[in-house]
Amino acid sequence: MALLPLVASAQRELLLDGSLSDDEAAARPFVFNNFRDAVAHFADTTTLYVRPGVYWVNDPDQPEVVRGENGREPFGCVIRSKVLRLVGLDADARNTVLASARGQMQGAVGNFTMFDIYCDSLQVENLTLGNFCNVDLDYPLNPALSRKKRSDAITQAHVGYVHGRSLQAKNVRFISRLNLNPLNGATESYYEDCHFECTDDALNGTAVYRHCDFDLYGQKPFWSTFGRGAMFIDCDFYLKGPSREMFFCKQGGPLTVVDCRYHVPDDSIYIGWTAYPQRWLRCYQSGFTLNGKPYVIGHRHPENTVLMSPMLQQRCSASLQPPFLAISRHEADLRSPATLTLSSDSDATWRMEPGYESFASLTQTSGGKATFTLTNETNENATFCIVATTADGREAASHIVLKPSLLSSPALLRKPRISRRADSLLLDYRLNLQGCRDESRITWQRDGIVVSTTHDTPQRTYHLTEADAGRTITAVIEPKSSRSDYGSATSVTLKAKRQKRIDSLSTDFHDFPCQWQPETIEGYWTVDGFKPADTDAYDWHFDRNRPMWEYGEGFNGAVGKGLLQAQRGARLRYTPVKRTYNNMSLTLNVDPTKTAGQGFGSATGQYMDVCLKFDTRSLTGYGLRIVRTAKHAKAVDFLLVEYKDGVVTPLTAPVSATCYRTGCTIVLSYANGQLTARVETTTPRPADSTLPHAVSLSAPVASNPFGGIHIQHTGSCGESTTMLHRLHAVWAEL
Repeated sequence: MALLPLVASAQRELLLDGSLSDDEAAARPFVFNNFRDAVAHFADTTTLYVRPGVYWVNDPDQPEVVRGENGREPFGCVIRSKVLRLVGLDADARNTVLASARGQMQGAVGNFTMFDIYCDSLQVENLTLGNFCNVDLDYPLNPALSRKKRSDAITQAHVGYVHGRSLQAKNVRFISRLNLNPLNGATESYYEDCHFECTDDALNGTAVYRHCDFDLYGQKPFWSTFGRGAMFIDCDFYLKGPSREMFFCKQGGPLTVVDCRYHVPDDSIYIGWTAYPQRWLRCYQSGFTLNGKPYVIGHRHPENTVLMSPMLQQRCSASLQPPFLAISRHEADLRSPATLTLSSDSDATWRMEPGYESFASLTQTSGGKATFTLTNETNENATFCIVATTADGREAASHIVLKPSLLSSPALLRKPRISRRADSLLLDYRLNLQGCRDESRITWQRDGIVVSTTHDTPQRTYHLTEADAGRTITAVIEPKSSRSDYGSATSVTLKAKRQKRIDSLSTDFHDFPCQWQPETIEGYWTVDGFKPADTDAYDWHFDRNRPMWEYGEGFNGAVGKGLLQAQRGARLRYTPVKRTYNNMSLTLNVDPTKTAGQGFGSATGQYMDVCLKFDTRSLTGYGLRIVRTAKHAKAVDFLLVEYKDGVVTPLTAPVSATCYRTGCTIVLSYANGQLTARVETTTPRPADSTLPHAVSLSAPVASNPFGGIHIQHTGSCGESTTMLHRLHAVWAEL
């Protein structure tokens, strides 16, 4: 259909009618039968009226894979207009559908998004806006327009973004699953009588929702609500997934819930504001019920919940503004003695958290500002909140970590020395700690290269290895107490004696040196980053000036402490002492941060290889690949692979399974020409899956003389990492 020439008018009303033929539409000015032609005629101020039908924003049958530009997501349609109204002409929003059917690695590379709208004011009414990548499009008015979803594997598939001042949506159905994004981004967003279907990271975190209903297929519908947060008034939430714990937010932030109802199959479910709440967080509720019974959201952390007074509830409902109280600092990390000034955006009464009154005194107050004098005369940190409250019941809090006054670094009472044990070395030293806790940093070096370091408690013991024989071992101590900074480093050295042959290697990574170490030397870990050739289709890189790995606490599915990838492309290699190696086994205990079994951020070349019988210089050996694919949203594929000069070849067909979850054990072994792998987890089998919950693979392979270990991670980091808890390797005697 030929495009109509633009006219000078800055205001335009258009009609979209899919029942018209191309000739019929062409014969009528400002009437169109497909959405993209109509968009080409938008003016500064446009109203598009849409008759019932299904209108594809992006051709779902186009075979070309859509890619984003300039580092952004791929978009179905980019719209620019100052004032725009999209209005369905049927009061039943199900009958007027603007649709797409693409998502990450399902017709697109990147998180495909239907709309990218640049508009000062946007209004949408009486419409269904749906990305039907992972949802069937059922259209009863004309079943011929129905369409099956592109894939069962749920992936990132968005509806749209708005760059502008305001969004108003009334009687609109927003359909997708992962990362719904129902026109997120406007400075002010308001939804009324709308319907949402989504999993995680989906909703607009700075919006007001009134008389809306939500079908929740995930666990955390918001990524975050930082700022003033989101507010729900007279809304219904329907749990559609199997989760026994539900949270509104993944990353936290304020929320307000007024006269809302949560509907679940079983009352025993827990509903929280966020999975990892900060003590300063304040959220508001009134009239909230779970299956018709009153319920306090986030009751495991009662300081986060403010029960609204009737006056505050009425004020919020009338103004459609969440009851937010801004505070100048949500967190403060201070050293005693200290002075702290906090301010709020309204007159407030300030108080200390009960039980901590002795640590702070209010010395000055004026309107919304207060100054505190803080003193900690103990040897431990004091953590507490200072809370501001307004007359109408709003609250804000500042979470304080108050350290004791700083002392000088502890003096060495005698020169450190290294004591020999049967298979270890002990750094013997004494400090004048003045009743404080020893937090000294001890680093062990072999010929000047760090082989053990302190992450938590001082690493006084170094366990000798076969590679230490005849080498110079240096212990470096930087004295520190729990009330001091680090003092000057003192070192002591000795020459290690010949060690007996050791045919095993064990580490829980608590002393693992994470700094960049690219050399492949016998008896050392090589710690670096690498972008394999099979990820060339995906644009990512890492920074050699920052660590690729870090030891610390995990979150989500990663329990406790362990070794985590700090950048995409993180790689580890262990080169054993030189000799011929025959049979070998490797056990690796891991916790993927992802809890649903998908392991990695997306199916964009994201995998982890665990290898043995490996030549760490030529990148030759055997391994197990764990990879996220577009086949499943809650499972990964496992396959045995061969490395040959860095080129990876599959040895087995991939097996999809759900066992890459918390408490995962990977056992990889080579014996007498056979490579085998076993993967299982302590996490129970998901009730909604028929896939295997354990994996056993085997393949005949040629023998090689290598005994190295190789771990390569190409996944995105943060919430897509895999925590390494323990590695145990055994080389069998010849």
